[in-house]
Amino acid sequence: MPKERTKALRLLKEMGYRTVTVGMDKGAVDAICREGITAHVAMGSFSLPKADLRERDLLARRLDGKPAKWFGSGCPNNPKIRQASLRLARCAASMEGVDAVILDGIRFASPGEGIEVFLSCFCSTCRRKAEELGYDMPTMESSLRDLLKSLKRLTPPLLRSVVGWNSPIDLLDPLLRYPGILEWFRFRADCICEHVADVRRAIRSANPRCEIGAYLFPPSLSHLVGQDYRRLAKLLDYVEPMIYRTGQGVACLNYEAARMAADMRERGRGLGQVEIQRFLFGLLGLGAEPETSISRLKEGISHTTVESEARRAMRTVEASKLVPILFLDDPMLEESVTGALKSGIKRISFFHFYEGAEKAMRIVDKAIRAHDALFR
Repeated sequence: MPKERTKALRLLKEMGYRTVTVGMDKGAVDAICREGITAHVAMGSFSLPKADLRERDLLARRLDGKPAKWFGSGCPNNPKIRQASLRLARCAASMEGVDAVILDGIRFASPGEGIEVFLSCFCSTCRRKAEELGYDMPTMESSLRDLLKSLKRLTPPLLRSVVGWNSPIDLLDPLLRYPGILEWFRFRADCICEHVADVRRAIRSANPRCEIGAYLFPPSLSHLVGQDYRRLAKLLDYVEPMIYRTGQGVACLNYEAARMAADMRERGRGLGQVEIQRFLFGLLGLGAEPETSISRLKEGISHTTVESEARRAMRTVEASKLVPILFLDDPMLEESVTGALKSGIKRISFFHFYEGAEKAMRIVDKAIRAHDALFR
């Protein structure tokens, strides 16, 4: 929140904003409630506890066994991390004035962390969890190792043959070649859904009226990090896809795609930057044209992806629960807002409100009014 909270909140209220989400800040929650606005609190789901625990023991493990920290988080299955997450959820739900707790980082590591970290977690806890849930961890591990090795054999002709896939059935070949990959995705999704269900129960036990939401990766990337929209929508009151087309960190479409492209180029042989982007966009279902280079892609992806990602979310989540998040400082804010509205969504959230955001908010207002006038 800006320093002058009251002034900022009154501006938001005047412009029709109904909810403000903050961290675990009781003073901010009180200020929001005084202005008659709904207060939500966001919390990290698998953040490493600050207690005197040996951090290394809590970290996720790569295929090579090395520990890896991602997004300030540890292994999503580690019991100490999960218990800390449940305590934090109960604490957030118990704060007077809080209407909902929103989970952040409720996932496994993403491609944006680099392929070695993305291909995790293979710690002893995850191995036990896989056995408990009926998954074949050795097969998952073997398939991922083979997939990683195959990137070193990737050449321009081979990549062009993959780009030429004409139907979803073409995916059967790689799935049969690497049978543990689909199982790995399912395992990650099961683990995330299990913890969200536990968090929901913890929140309801602390405050029966408190709702639960989650910041999710955009649909094109969600299955990669263990987020199954269909299943999570049954557990959540708010499904908040982070549709960031430009940004400098994980979850942002441009950043994630650029990191994936860079990893492929580094491991393949003679792969062109545009060719790699075209392959990735087709694989992820992103309706965007490749940039001239991967570095250009890292600066931002086409604003058309905002509408297409919002539409994909609409196919799996009922509109009453769906609240996509856009960047408020997006250089193409008007186009992004218009695209999101064209998908048919009813509400939009923005990250984040900052000092001097009035200009951006006027752009949002203009886009909404134009859309309403067109479809009135």
